[in-house]
Amino acid sequence: MNDNIILSVKDLCAAYGERDAISGISFDLAKGEALCVVGQSGCGKSTLLKSIIGVFDSPAVTSGSIVFDGSELTQLSRKARGKITTEGMGLIFQTPGAAFNPIRSYKKQFIETLKSHGKYDAQAFLPSVQDVFARLGLDDAQRILAACPYEMSGGMNQRIALALVMLMQQRLLLADEPTSALDALTRRTVADELTALRTQLGISQIIVTHDLALAAYVSDRIAVMHAGRLVELAPARELVTAPLHPYTISLLESLPRLGGILPTAPAEFGEFHGILTERGAGHFVLTEV
Repeated sequence: MNDNIILSVKDLCAAYGERDAISGISFDLAKGEALCVVGQSGCGKSTLLKSIIGVFDSPAVTSGSIVFDGSELTQLSRKARGKITTEGMGLIFQTPGAAFNPIRSYKKQFIETLKSHGKYDAQAFLPSVQDVFARLGLDDAQRILAACPYEMSGGMNQRIALALVMLMQQRLLLADEPTSALDALTRRTVADELTALRTQLGISQIIVTHDLALAAYVSDRIAVMHAGRLVELAPARELVTAPLHPYTISLLESLPRLGGILPTAPAEFGEFHGILTERGAGHFVLTEV
């Protein structure tokens, strides 16, 4: 695998029981790159993340490969895979605060998480937290550490979860609808912090979202999913300004517009079949064969 590639997914298929959830997913993610995965609810976006990280309710991988930092995850035992993914991957949930126990202080939870991964240094802990919080624009680290998640807003919990990813020095962030439950101003703040994680710290990201505006703002590339398949993958600006697949075009036409123009609902499509073919530099489209 190319030394600049942190994650390589090839022909990935996964299922819940006998029901196929995702099929034929292939892409590479470079170190320090942000990839947004977009599509309507139920298209397989979150299932893709679960398949990569291998959480307890993830679907069964039926074929294909997932290579993370040189390790083929699908060939490992659950214990060995869990060790690699928990040390190298961070997960931000759709529901703010889901990463934390709501009634235990952040300090206790930070320390427990760092200790469980052999990354806790008592003397360096507070200075490290203060440095990370400062990078995220969070003031008064000691006050925040003493608080419990239930005392904080949804946006603050998401930002503190990002801080924990930074403290853990995880190399890949998987974010499942990280801004969907936030107000507009907080969404912008979290979006800027996601960008900073990539540009300042080199943390690679896969961000699942239904928000194409967010995808265009924070990502290097955008992948469009429909009915469990990738139908288009391209540089963010190119996909937004010059989409090629009919489903992508429909998604963009459904975006709200200013000036009183009402958006149309995305068109109804059946399943698409074929292979991803390159139609331009780095621009892949699902094409029937």
